Amino acid sequence: MLHVHAADMHTINISAVGIDTNPATGLRQKVDNNGREASVGNDRYVVVFNAGTLHTEVHVFRFDENANLLKIDGKLEFFEQDSSFKSYAENPQGFANLVTTLLKKAVSAVPTNLQPEIPLILGAEDELLFLGEEKSGKILQAVHDLFKKSSLLYKPEWVTVLPAAKQGAYLWGTINYLLGNVASDYSKTVAVLAQESASAQMTYALSAKAAANAPMFSNGEQYIAMHHLKDTNYYLYSHGYFPYGVYALRAEVLKYTNDTYTYCVTNGYNGQFKYYGEAYNVMQALHLNATGSNYEKCKANVMQALHLNATCHVKNCTFNGVWNGGGGAGLDRLYLARGFYDAGSDTNIAGKPRTELRLLDYEKAAKMACEVKSFEEAHILLPVVDLVELPYACLDFVFVYTMLVDGFGFDPMMMLTAVKEVEYTGSLMTVQWPLGAALELVSSNNTRKDDI
Repeated sequence: MLHVHAADMHTINISAVGIDTNPATGLRQKVDNNGREASVGNDRYVVVFNAGTLHTEVHVFRFDENANLLKIDGKLEFFEQDSSFKSYAENPQGFANLVTTLLKKAVSAVPTNLQPEIPLILGAEDELLFLGEEKSGKILQAVHDLFKKSSLLYKPEWVTVLPAAKQGAYLWGTINYLLGNVASDYSKTVAVLAQESASAQMTYALSAKAAANAPMFSNGEQYIAMHHLKDTNYYLYSHGYFPYGVYALRAEVLKYTNDTYTYCVTNGYNGQFKYYGEAYNVMQALHLNATGSNYEKCKANVMQALHLNATCHVKNCTFNGVWNGGGGAGLDRLYLARGFYDAGSDTNIAGKPRTELRLLDYEKAAKMACEVKSFEEAHILLPVVDLVELPYACLDFVFVYTMLVDGFGFDPMMMLTAVKEVEYTGSLMTVQWPLGAALELVSSNNTRKDDI
């Protein structure tokens, strides 16, 4: 039902790595020696691989000297995808071969004269680490070995596992850039809440004063980082909430009811839910002559999983003891993306690429999904939901509403925007983190150090 790509385990300490940028500049010509479109003026290209949990993607972006996105062959980006690293846990060279195929296609989309100065980046979503240190290390090493031989600009630190907070910050950059908010005051930007497979990510901009007064944490955890976009510094609160992604959350709720029954599973279904080697028996309550799936009782299970009463060591927490960033103007307008958008899409409350709605609409959808009397009825009411995901419709929708209202404390009557695509210069662009990463890189100058 929810079509997600990323993961997060915030207990894993992943150090940020620096990119010493070298802007790509080129000759003024229309085509290069091989007939490809060449750079005009100071156009800059960036090639970004997203090694995701469902797909491996390559994105090629082209910017002018003012960091405005330009088209490549009539499109806002060059894009190709293939299978995920999950399929190559035992075959790192096989994954390298897959990346090789995608890289050849990406190279064909950029001017030959600029290739030695075009950054080549791979950010692996950190579910890669769930494969174990040895397997994930071999996969990354295979990519390193491949990129060293590329005609594009390679640096070892540009191939890395991407923490969820960093991914959330890049997605924030993507959405605000496409909306035309970047280079404006932080108060003009929108907050972004996204849900991936293992984590949910909240990101919004703070004032410089609020960032300077942020609390210090004894465990060294960092919630705020400065990001430089189009000659503007933004102080972003970004946190990856684990295990509150689509699939991790299901496991978190089901572990409380394993081998018994749950009020969150669609009536008429009995089976197993598997997540990284763990299997959870999924038995809906009606099978045991109980009340069947139930909105209120499912919500109680979800609230338990959110750990709403966890100790808060600083002022203002959301749930599970996580600092909320203090709020402010950067949180006044909220955009829901990725899995949160998909939840709305599946119930037709977010049927457009960009839809205004109220939080209360998610509660209505949750009650509908939890009150169906049979699996067949659920399929009729939610025809676009994949049958593999349909058993968890009640749980997924209850979670979205409960997390936002009881976890983050948003008003149920609050207006928000569910977004999948944003119009930019007359074309629709899908919101994903690679654009934000590329934008931050081209926004830098020769003396800055930037992270992917």
